[in-house]
Amino acid sequence: MGKIAEALKVFEVNARAKIIITLVFLFFLISTASGHYYVLLLYFILSILITILFKPDFYLLIKRTLLLFLFPFFISIFIPFANKGRILFTLNLDFINIAITDNGVTIFLTVLLKSFISILILSSLVISTSDIELLNGLRKIHVPAIIVTIIFIMYRYFFVLKEDSNTGQLAIKSRIFQKSYKTLSKRLTFLAGNLLIKSFDRAENIYKSMESRGFDGNFYFIERNFDTGKLNWIFVICFILMMILVKIIELLKVLA
Repeated sequence: MGKIAEALKVFEVNARAKIIITLVFLFFLISTASGHYYVLLLYFILSILITILFKPDFYLLIKRTLLLFLFPFFISIFIPFANKGRILFTLNLDFINIAITDNGVTIFLTVLLKSFISILILSSLVISTSDIELLNGLRKIHVPAIIVTIIFIMYRYFFVLKEDSNTGQLAIKSRIFQKSYKTLSKRLTFLAGNLLIKSFDRAENIYKSMESRGFDGNFYFIERNFDTGKLNWIFVICFILMMILVKIIELLKVLA
């Protein structure tokens, strides 16, 4: 038992297993009907177990999850007012009447819970896995090489493009003393066109450089754990079975 506990302590799930678990989990989560809060609670508990298995930096995970959760929260904040149903509250203004319905509140809460759980599981995947491991995992689940290459190049050189954009904006600010809207918009348009042309030239040069160094569209990665392949598949099968069990519970509740 001591050896088993020690092996589980140092065990790390590989990127392919993480991606499979994440995609299957998101599929089952999204397919949950509105108002089934008990099912969402089970999925939340399951997401906590998956997060513990992925072993991310928990401080960074909480920080990033709460930050990203603000986006779906503000996007869905108008849902309670935009759905038909039994009116729970009415706000009468001089120019508009706002009504909150029970169906709108149900959909709003369901969207929030789904969004939070999805962001939690995706953040744990990204934080606990390096970019090269993720790309290697995508290739192992047979994602086309061209798509993986595009993702890699976009991710790798997005920060370079952002730095060029900041440099161009700083140059514009240093040359414009009367910052009228017309003048600033004209300069920003020139900057966007310049960045577009520059990105085409840079992409061509970068890809030629990669090909000259032997790049064939595949990413080769040396696994850190060579003897845990079966254990990875055991975890994948166990979590998929738990997701299927939660879905069966939901269906039995609906048919009852």
